[in-house]
Amino acid sequence: MNKTTHDEKEAFKVVEQFNHLNASRAPITDFLPIVDPEHLIITLRGSDIVFKGIAGFADHQIGKLIYFDQKFECDLVKSETQDEQITLSTKGAWYARVWQSPAAYSQQLIADLAHTWILKKTKHATYIIVTHICEHFKYREGFSPRDMAEDFHLTLK
Repeated sequence: MNKTTHDEKEAFKVVEQFNHLNASRAPITDFLPIVDPEHLIITLRGSDIVFKGIAGFADHQIGKLIYFDQKFECDLVKSETQDEQITLSTKGAWYARVWQSPAAYSQQLIADLAHTWILKKTKHATYIIVTHICEHFKYREGFSPRDMAEDFHLTLK
């Protein structure tokens, strides 16, 4: 049996591509070359939130349609390899805007993130994402949805 050699930089490029597609609201079909559609797991550590397979991922994406002008900053913290898989730990930030009627303006959201990504090599020697775990997600002070100022029009009596 041949031992799989891993390339941390190539695996990280797949994560960056995922983040780009995610931020740009790409169709689910655009993710197919970089995820395992049957076995993909997306989860939030410490919760019972789990999305399984490509259908679960589609549900995850639908829940994020309220956000626009998204951008991800992502830095590789470390990588570990085991057999056919490489595990990447990343940290970064998520920027997005949200608008809620009747607000006159949208609101900037910013959150700090940490993720674990498990990728495996395909038979074509490219990486695909098998597991995506959100380890940490915290809005920065003043940039969370609950930091929105009340619309004074709604409080007039």
